[in-house]
Amino acid sequence: MPGRGTTGVPPVKPSARLSDDEALALLAGGDLLELGARADEVRRALHPGDEVTFIVDRNINYTNVCVSGCRFCAFYRAPGDPQAYVLTEAEIHAKVAETLALGGTAVMMQGGLNPDLDITWYERLLRGIKERFTIHIHSLSPPEVAHIAAVSGLSVEEALRRLRAAGLDSLPGGGAEVIVDRVRRAVSPHKIGAAGWLDVMRTAHRLGLPGTATMMFGARDTATERIAHLRAVRELQDETGGFTA
Repeated sequence: MPGRGTTGVPPVKPSARLSDDEALALLAGGDLLELGARADEVRRALHPGDEVTFIVDRNINYTNVCVSGCRFCAFYRAPGDPQAYVLTEAEIHAKVAETLALGGTAVMMQGGLNPDLDITWYERLLRGIKERFTIHIHSLSPPEVAHIAAVSGLSVEEALRRLRAAGLDSLPGGGAEVIVDRVRRAVSPHKIGAAGWLDVMRTAHRLGLPGTATMMFGARDTATERIAHLRAVRELQDETGGFTA
């Protein structure tokens, strides 16, 4: 590892906050190993000790039917396409059972924005899993939740309350792309906007559903927009404390 202080990355404190300009400068020229060392300093200050944890889980794509038509996606199929599918509950249960047999403790179910699946389909699926298995269900990204609510004639909060009651434990951060509307209009114009993604997560956190955040960069976004994305996630975390990763 390069010597500390050789790349212009200053020592950091857990309370220190990077400005946008500082973050941009580091993104443009910071040494990766040095940045990692600085991040580890903060991690150790916040969580002393050498214990780290991880989760063994499985991604189950329950349907590839989607009306979003994101320009980067090779997974989705339009309704009626010969290659379109919706997994049966039995198929999903088999995948959950296999996950547990291999030592998994969670499943992440994600799929397309399927216009034929309303909230009752998801409630039945979630309840069926919880009745049969002891497993954490980390599923349904903000665009999926917003779509389920719209198809079902519900508010996002109503949909989340019902999904939580049926067995949903936490939300994955899919569909965030870059949380800047210019980028979203370019790559995923039919998905919820930046404010919509943040609002679903904010509402979920308020209802006791934690979530994760992701970023898909490199598709027409700029460095400044990547930093704006990170700032938006940080600000929501300051507000709710609901992100786990």
